[in-house]
Amino acid sequence: MRIAVLFDGAGLARLGLEQAGHWCMGFEMDPWKHHLSKQVGAGRCLLADVRELTPEYLAENFDAVWASPPCQEHSVARTQGAVKKPDFGQGDLLALTVELLGAFPGPVWVENVDAPGVREIMSATGQYDKWNAHQFLPEPVQNRTRLIWGRHRTPHTFRGYRPYVPGICPCITATEDRGCASDRRRASRFYGRKLTPEECAYHQGFQIPEGWWDLPPGWRGTKVQWRNQIYEAIGNGVPVYMAKAFGEAYEAA
Repeated sequence: MRIAVLFDGAGLARLGLEQAGHWCMGFEMDPWKHHLSKQVGAGRCLLADVRELTPEYLAENFDAVWASPPCQEHSVARTQGAVKKPDFGQGDLLALTVELLGAFPGPVWVENVDAPGVREIMSATGQYDKWNAHQFLPEPVQNRTRLIWGRHRTPHTFRGYRPYVPGICPCITATEDRGCASDRRRASRFYGRKLTPEECAYHQGFQIPEGWWDLPPGWRGTKVQWRNQIYEAIGNGVPVYMAKAFGEAYEAA
């Protein structure tokens, strides 16, 4: 299938769908995340504002749509604080997304956090299911509960849904750069120390491309700040193995 991946971020969901054999095109409005995404998988990602896409354009050019709108408006953890980049995510992008995709004729996946506001929007406009990343690997490495709204086939899983499985790393967050031994909000609480970006990527199911470490043209921050961008991109992503499982429910392109 030809799949549009809206709010592509660093390309993790797209990578999983590509691994399932599909042709994908990402759309990302944050230039720094777009820079990272171009180095992941096939690298097909447009720097574009999803709010400017139309249902007609998507229906004419794609067979299916995956969307992971930013969740700052709804996240119960709120580890990202206030929305700092209004040009990249102002307003409730989840509500906009479900409205945009409500009449899309093919498979649709809209992924987001499990929070009251998200459940309210999704239940008012369709059906959603709860999933946990631990379901999608033979040997699970992460607890990460997410809601997925839309019309799609049920993916293969290795076990049933549970909101939390003891003995497995908690959800990798977008702020693991602030983790420490005494942390109670991030995955570092499981390990008793701050995780490296490479360790965060492992839990999300991929290896960091070498080019990610190079400062991109136009970056005005420090190397440490760019490293924190990488932490954020990983923590905001969809586990690659999770997206792959949803993609594998359909024949490859």
